[in-house]
Amino acid sequence: MKPIETTFKRIETKYVISKEILDKLVQDLKKYLVEDDYPISTISNIYFDTEDFQLIQDSLQDQHKKEKIRMRTYLAQPSADSPAFLEIKSKDE
Repeated sequence: MKPIETTFKRIETKYVISKEILDKLVQDLKKYLVEDDYPISTISNIYFDTEDFQLIQDSLQDQHKKEKIRMRTYLAQPSADSPAFLEIKSKDE
């Protein structure tokens, strides 16, 4: 059994494009990719911070450092015993 990966190093590059370019891009990509089985999903988040909101204050004061702690589930109607992911995200540019 493959161990669960608990640390991720991810780089995201985001682009702003027009609707016309998006439509053409989607048509071009269909030659190489298949659509996700779950194209529409619900994401529920709970973000954690100190009582005096120190995490967000630190992030706002230092524009290059971002930290957040959140719990996330992908269920439309999560309950107390639903599976969830606890994520500690840190970005230091």
